[in-house]
Amino acid sequence: MQFEKNLVLLRKKNNLSQEELAFAIGVSRQTIYTWEAGLNYPNIVMLRKIAEVLNVTTDDLLNGFEVNRLPAVINDLKLSFVRKHDGEVRYEELPNWFVRLRPEEEVCWALYDLKNGKLVRDYSYHVMTRGNALIHDREGIEIEVKEYNEELSLRKVYSQFISVKDEGVAWLGESTFRDGKRIIKTFKDQDFLDNWGIGGRFEYQQMNYNEAEDWSLEYNGRKQNVVKISYYDPDGRDDPKAAYFEAFLNQNLETLVWRRYTKVVHKNEYSNETIVIDGQTYDMSYYSLTSRL
Repeated sequence: MQFEKNLVLLRKKNNLSQEELAFAIGVSRQTIYTWEAGLNYPNIVMLRKIAEVLNVTTDDLLNGFEVNRLPAVINDLKLSFVRKHDGEVRYEELPNWFVRLRPEEEVCWALYDLKNGKLVRDYSYHVMTRGNALIHDREGIEIEVKEYNEELSLRKVYSQFISVKDEGVAWLGESTFRDGKRIIKTFKDQDFLDNWGIGGRFEYQQMNYNEAEDWSLEYNGRKQNVVKISYYDPDGRDDPKAAYFEAFLNQNLETLVWRRYTKVVHKNEYSNETIVIDGQTYDMSYYSLTSRL
């Protein structure tokens, strides 16, 4: 990813116009324009000023949020309950994919298996919003997904199409390649709904949470306050509570850490971690950590 694209994405993520960024770092708007157009580049002093204003590192500006920057092993992550959260939380990301559903958003994240007390990286993903779409007369937004294996080799690239309404989000369709052919499935195909619907049906998943909690997150010697939301998912089964998810959000309500539990059928030989909810035992499946952490 090139510097100019990173600059545009990070500036917009901070809700800054070219004029506002220019004023903050002491240059003209035309200078910002030339940087974003790739016609010129800032020196190292100016690069540091830009990074400071956008609350990122110079490496973020130059290299972007690539999956190879996600750690291979994490063993110093600690999450602690503080109190019940005051008020409703509006979660505006695509559930389980951690990207905000608006133009020019992106995030990298990885799945981590809990093995011998350490979180070990499995598959990784680079997720980006690509623009608007129309599927069977339903408005949606395209999400491009790049999937990497354990060795960080690109495994496949595909697109998902998401409908966003006040009541929540729903999966409209998916576009993939197989044997040189583009395969397109939509919410009118039952095998698609079995994977991406709710209980095999086209339904919207809520975005408003009234029972959120305040937690403390410690990682790499840094401690911060986070908000936890939780929800159930049928996980492709008839049981509406087959899987239980927890997402830990920063103060901008973006996911930092996420973890998945499933009802105990065959005990996870690696994690040896369980929780009990409403009398039912759930076994730890895996964690996800995003590039925001």
